[in-house]
Amino acid sequence: MNSQASNPPMIEALEGATSLQLYQLKALIEGMLADPRRGIAARASLHLGQPVQFVDFRDGQMRRGKIIAMRDTQATVLEEGTKRTWKIPCVAMKGYTHAERRSGHAPYEPPPEPVTPATTPRKFQRGDTVTFDDRDGRNITGVIVRINQRTATIGTGTANGGTWRVPFHMLRHVLDI
Repeated sequence: MNSQASNPPMIEALEGATSLQLYQLKALIEGMLADPRRGIAARASLHLGQPVQFVDFRDGQMRRGKIIAMRDTQATVLEEGTKRTWKIPCVAMKGYTHAERRSGHAPYEPPPEPVTPATTPRKFQRGDTVTFDDRDGRNITGVIVRINQRTATIGTGTANGGTWRVPFHMLRHVLDI
């Protein structure tokens, strides 16, 4: 593993540790990463089309890409340059904005969701591909099949998912990548 090129200060700080201490640290870190609260917080800070940084688990190198699909605990990321797709746990990536990418500073803040009365049905049309989070926090993607005054009916195209009536403020357009 060529992790020395990825974060020299971190490697330098750990060089004096014994193998037993490193193994203990590994167990502690794995336990922390398995905490569901950490996973939920990581998932909540990410969205479709968002640029992200992620760790290549094979060599410890940081890579950049864009989220093209999301599940409960992981996302599919299209890597910059290589156009390779990766399935990555949400806890193993960090989102950022295009401005941060250029400057290399400022922590990421997710864009605000459209929850104002200004969100009208006219922003959404039949046939639009949209995404929303259900009551359990799962990300659902589908196509608008009907528009009402306050809600849209979303068809998911699955036998068990069927259709969903969703208020407009919960919908986000899916970016065509």
